[in-house]
Amino acid sequence: MSAFSSPGDRRPSAAARRSAAGWSAAGRPLACAVRRCVALLLAAALAAGQPAAMAQIENLPKLGDAFGDELSPQAERRLGDSIMRQVRRDGSYMDDAEIADYLSRLAATMTATPAAAGYSFEFFAIRDGTINAFALPGGWIGVHTGLFTASQSESELASVIAHEMGHVTQRHIARMLAQQKQSSMVSMAALILALLAARSSPDAAFGAAMLGETVARQNMLAFSRDAEREADRVGFEILRQGGFDTQGMVTFFGRMQQAGRLYENNAPAYMRTHPLTAERINDMQLRIKDARYRQRPDSTEFTLLRARLRASADTSVEGMRNARTVFDGLTRDTQRTNPAAWFGLASIAAAERSFDVSDKALVEAQRLLGAPHPYFERLAIANRLDAGDARAAADRGRQAVARFPDSRALTRAYGEALVASGQGAEAVAFLKERLNVFRGDGRLWHLLAEAHGLLNQRAEAHRAAAEEYILVGAWQSAAEQLRLAQRAGDTDFYTASVIDARLREIQVEVRREIEEQRGQGPPR
Repeated sequence: MSAFSSPGDRRPSAAARRSAAGWSAAGRPLACAVRRCVALLLAAALAAGQPAAMAQIENLPKLGDAFGDELSPQAERRLGDSIMRQVRRDGSYMDDAEIADYLSRLAATMTATPAAAGYSFEFFAIRDGTINAFALPGGWIGVHTGLFTASQSESELASVIAHEMGHVTQRHIARMLAQQKQSSMVSMAALILALLAARSSPDAAFGAAMLGETVARQNMLAFSRDAEREADRVGFEILRQGGFDTQGMVTFFGRMQQAGRLYENNAPAYMRTHPLTAERINDMQLRIKDARYRQRPDSTEFTLLRARLRASADTSVEGMRNARTVFDGLTRDTQRTNPAAWFGLASIAAAERSFDVSDKALVEAQRLLGAPHPYFERLAIANRLDAGDARAAADRGRQAVARFPDSRALTRAYGEALVASGQGAEAVAFLKERLNVFRGDGRLWHLLAEAHGLLNQRAEAHRAAAEEYILVGAWQSAAEQLRLAQRAGDTDFYTASVIDARLREIQVEVRREIEEQRGQGPPR
């Protein structure tokens, strides 16, 4: 492990990362890890008053001894950021630039609506085949890959996101915490982490969240029903004002309701964590009657991403064989052109390391689409890298970035190709320039650290690694990297001053984190 190793040390193989377009992690399900966290938190909570209880919570902020009528927006955001630090460390969290950017663009028209005005949202993907999405404190919204593959239209996907945005705008989690009158960090953390676990095992998680108190659990469920109706109402307005087909909300929830009737205890996860009733469905249908019908065609990005995720949903030999059969059938549909089906085949072939087959499918996908696309270029670059031709990957990446300068996934792919081909100076120049645009991208900082390493620029490598740690809130690790940069001895006076100033900023955060863990509040 290098001295400037970063939070990416647990990443899977390069081929697996690149084939997922953004260094998607693979590993244990998030729900399992969260359930373990909940179990630890519950054990600590039940042993009330013991100092060890606080040790079970990793870096959660101190929010006060008792809540007033509602958790403040600032405290809610800090809590959400803390929970996200836990989520990012799990193997099912997807650092996928294509999906994250697509979700942000899809939601941009919704966040600009009057119904969502004044709120900030951040979206991320979870590699999980269940049909689900969830909101966290502070505007964080997670979307399962299974929701992508199950949505039959982009408006259906948007309807679920709009519903989750409704939970955020109405501050349901903050109101829930205030309602339960949680007085300790342990109890609050157990509740929030249990809500996360509820995505896969709602009965156990909600029971855990209430710590076995029957009355509290009943109040929680009653609040949940009201919250779901409120999120429906607000989500519907967000969807309508954003120009989406509001029928998508009814068709999606209606399909989930039907699935629940068919499978009973094995109902889709979204229906279990967002209880559906006939009253809710009827209310949606009444709202549609009063709304003007607006047809909205699916975007190219939606169809391509859905194809890629369907291609990678089951990576077993049988699973990929079945997916190939489905996409083969779609490519033979002479009634319509289907570039997404060819992109799906290209993704399967790349995963099987049949790079020539993948490239040919990409050519056909582009021919049918009638124009180049950044998703095609990203996969073509990955094919060359995984085939061992880093120089060819860099050449392709240079052209692709010139054509699609706003693509973060292509920026990552080209940066990786430059590093892999040993072009350290070119990589440093390119990555520094692109970080002016994508400063919050931890993967680019990681690549910049590697590029400086190629040039034996140790201080700059540690400095870049520190920035990646900062982005995930790993303050103490960031401080250590900056101390290593100070000791590297290969900087000029100006760079050394910048490193010293940055370290002082981080040390404030380190002290705050330590004191919050001790329950003493932030430093003055």
